[in-house]
Amino acid sequence: MTTHRASAHAPVLGGVPRLDSGFTGRETLLEQIHEGLGSHAGARFLVDGGSGVGKSQLAAAYVRRYAHHYDLVWWVTAVSEVEAHRSFLRLAEHIGLPVSFEHVPRTVQTVRRALAHDPGLGRWLLVFDDAADVEALAADYFPLGGQGRVLITTRSRRRIPRGLVGGRVVPRLDTAESLSLLRGVCPERLDPPGAGERLAEHLEHLPLALAQVGAFLRDSPLTTEEFLDRFTERHADLVSRMGAEDDHTAPLAAAWSIQVEELRNAEPEATGRVRRMALELIQISSFLAPGPLARTLFSRAGGLGHDPDQRRLLGDDHRLREVLSYLGEHHLVRYDEGAGTFHLHELFQAVTRNALPLAERLRYWELAQLILTRSDPGDPADPVHRDDYLALYAHLKSATAWSSRDPRVRDLVLNVIDFLTEAGNYDDAVRLVDQAVNAWRDDESRVLHARLRRNRIRRIHGEYETALAEARELYERQLRRSPDGEDPLEAHRAVALALSGLARFDEAERIFQHLLDRRRALHTESDPHTLDAAHDYGRVLQEQGRFSESLAVDERNAEARARLLGEDSVPALRTELSLGLNLLFLGRLEEARDRIGACMRRFAAISADDGPHALHGLLFLSVIHRRLGEYEAALEHSSRALDLYGRRHPPTVRQMLYCRVVHMVTLCYAGEQEQALAEAERLLRPLNERYPREHPFLATSRVSTAIVLRASRRHSEALRLDQEGLDHLRGVYGPGALSTLPAALNLATDLYALDRVEEARALDASVERTCREHLLDGHPIMLTARRNHLVSRRAAGADVQREWERLRADYTARFGPDHPSVTSLSSFARENCDMLSLVAL
Repeated sequence: MTTHRASAHAPVLGGVPRLDSGFTGRETLLEQIHEGLGSHAGARFLVDGGSGVGKSQLAAAYVRRYAHHYDLVWWVTAVSEVEAHRSFLRLAEHIGLPVSFEHVPRTVQTVRRALAHDPGLGRWLLVFDDAADVEALAADYFPLGGQGRVLITTRSRRRIPRGLVGGRVVPRLDTAESLSLLRGVCPERLDPPGAGERLAEHLEHLPLALAQVGAFLRDSPLTTEEFLDRFTERHADLVSRMGAEDDHTAPLAAAWSIQVEELRNAEPEATGRVRRMALELIQISSFLAPGPLARTLFSRAGGLGHDPDQRRLLGDDHRLREVLSYLGEHHLVRYDEGAGTFHLHELFQAVTRNALPLAERLRYWELAQLILTRSDPGDPADPVHRDDYLALYAHLKSATAWSSRDPRVRDLVLNVIDFLTEAGNYDDAVRLVDQAVNAWRDDESRVLHARLRRNRIRRIHGEYETALAEARELYERQLRRSPDGEDPLEAHRAVALALSGLARFDEAERIFQHLLDRRRALHTESDPHTLDAAHDYGRVLQEQGRFSESLAVDERNAEARARLLGEDSVPALRTELSLGLNLLFLGRLEEARDRIGACMRRFAAISADDGPHALHGLLFLSVIHRRLGEYEAALEHSSRALDLYGRRHPPTVRQMLYCRVVHMVTLCYAGEQEQALAEAERLLRPLNERYPREHPFLATSRVSTAIVLRASRRHSEALRLDQEGLDHLRGVYGPGALSTLPAALNLATDLYALDRVEEARALDASVERTCREHLLDGHPIMLTARRNHLVSRRAAGADVQREWERLRADYTARFGPDHPSVTSLSSFARENCDMLSLVAL
């Protein structure tokens, strides 16, 4: 056995609940747990037992007693995946890891790896409390290695595979421990002799019931004998009406029914009002997640409630504090005044709900749902509200809020779906959409908006054909239902977005133009709907390669969005990014760098610098620095983006493929050719699998891969990829379009390397003519076209020395004397023209 050694400093305790004052005994169990966890690094120990037997308190007592053996103890509420995620996000923040609300499961895996491999974290203990599925929990959350231990509590009766945990105890109080608990809570109420033993036996030695009943008897006019007489009668009646699967709740339910009578019939003076309000708070909270429940959830709910006690309580923080103190003293909740949260035991919640008559149950259920709407921040995309929405999601699930008929509750459900989608929790988002669609058959408009959210997730997953068919069906249906309303416009937008994803940009552009015209007719120019439509229109102009027109739209929209929503709002920053991207494509690199750099600082100011839009900004900055010859900065940006993307997405989703292509080219320019080549050889297959044949990103990624192959002198392979890319891009954008020029220049470079000089010269000449027709003299593509044409002309026998010197002067004026493109002009060498695709975003 490996003996624990004490930590040299005070341990960090994260989220460990307060130990109830009535906790007693359990010495043998505490020693068993300590011995089991001390056996070896990586030890796992399970505390198993029915609801209410004191598993969580046993685990908390172990932590309090033996915390000095650890450097870090972290309590993970494991009753649901939502709560486990919240605990791991807080742990990630504590140990200094980037927190990804955009893809929470990847943050969980990052934390697992850190605990397993970072010796700097010291000896740690993870406590997974109330695990519903230990086997699934082990697969997804337990670290595989490291200097730590894992303690689990569960009431699950599922078989646990051999070897998953190393020790196991089932905590049950014996008579002496039960009496000790009762003496600690109600020492004056254990007479006559034997009353305590009878009380413990009737309550089946359940710590939860013993603590509640003891606190009740302490202040009740009922004698212990009177309570036992009532209890015996109630218990017999309950058991006669219960099924075998529910009879374990009978002791707590019988005891609670007696307490409810006393609380409800309390005198009208101040103390009585507190008791009645305490009952109301318990009954409302029984329909929400067990906890931790924020006190602010109820202090924001002023004006709600069916009766005077509810209205007196809700919205009044002073009364809430008073009521929660009463509930904490009577062991009905676990109240953390410092954190402003309280926790109800899940068994107690179930007993409370089941004790209500059906009509009352319905009223409390509806009230709990309405209370949630008062805490809806209303902006699921804003990173500031991430933790609020995680908590709301847990309560929404417990309250089955999608079943509500109230429009306010349904709007909350839609906002939570948006949050889950922003968080990359697509499975839960789709599940919630399905539940909403099935429940809202009386609300055609909100069913549409739920299905449009499902349609968005299809597009995120690259299911554009399916998304297009679904969006068209939704649009046609809404057009028949309400031809002049808002809903057809929303559905038509989904059609256009799906068309864009299929590279059918002309069709998408016509729809976006129509939508913008309709929004202008229905609203003002500065209405958020109009500004959203303008953003969409500017985006499709980008996708068509009409960068100057797109820039003009973005400049107007950026100013209007900043004025209306604030310059740090996510919509305003998205438009700023789009504006910077247009500047990049137009060759205005320094302006693009400054604009996007300012965006990134504002994303950081609102704690959104690891969000999806900010990650796009990192990639854009990488390309800008690359084109400015600042390869170290370019590699720093693309590496950070790749790291952050990798924590959110598997390696072959669209977002990751886009990031990997940008990073691959940056590696090549930065001299990391071996890494770049390895990535080039891995990328083409998943690209072909993830994108439809018509998609232009397939073409631009081929041109990017060819740059890496050319650097390894694999010219024939590069030629094939460049030819495929050019043919594809000409099919999408038309011959001579700006978006085709880099591919044409690089194809000419392949021809030149393979001694097909005349073909290279002819293609160079064609590209330079097109550049002179459409680009300014200082545009980087124009400079590359002039350079490469001079090289091929010289190889064909022309004297180009004077033109070369003029080119050197123009390059120097544009980039400065130290830019790699300028220093490489010492010889007649051709230059790559790299590409950035925007349609993958």
